[in-house]
Amino acid sequence: MMAIKKAEELTKNLQTDKDKFDAIYNYVIKNYSYDYNKAATVKPGYMPDIEKIYESKSGICYDYSVLFASMLRSQGIPAKVVKGSSTLVNEYHAWNEVFINGNWIIVDTTVDAAYSASKAPIATIKSSNQYTKTSEI
Repeated sequence: MMAIKKAEELTKNLQTDKDKFDAIYNYVIKNYSYDYNKAATVKPGYMPDIEKIYESKSGICYDYSVLFASMLRSQGIPAKVVKGSSTLVNEYHAWNEVFINGNWIIVDTTVDAAYSASKAPIATIKSSNQYTKTSEI
């Protein structure tokens, strides 16, 4: 899988989970864009294909979160794909919870990619007050 090979390449000389997390996080938010057409036409029951997402460099929130979790997990970093609602997004949403330095943190690569593209300040770790979880993978 190309996404997993990319994760290996990004983290090759890194020792800590935090450094590996940072490398993969920065890669995802700087190299992927939101697919508004897909968001408008996605069918119920949609399941992301990691390789298609990796190759297209675009996707919806579910795509971002599945790609990010897969890349992290391939490097031994526990990561969940979480679905629910967020005060940062006006529709059903997906994001990640990642286990770093002994804590589960909320990370939203979809929102952060938009902030990165617009050069807005980014808070990598999100507040649980901004997210309401309905399911997790």
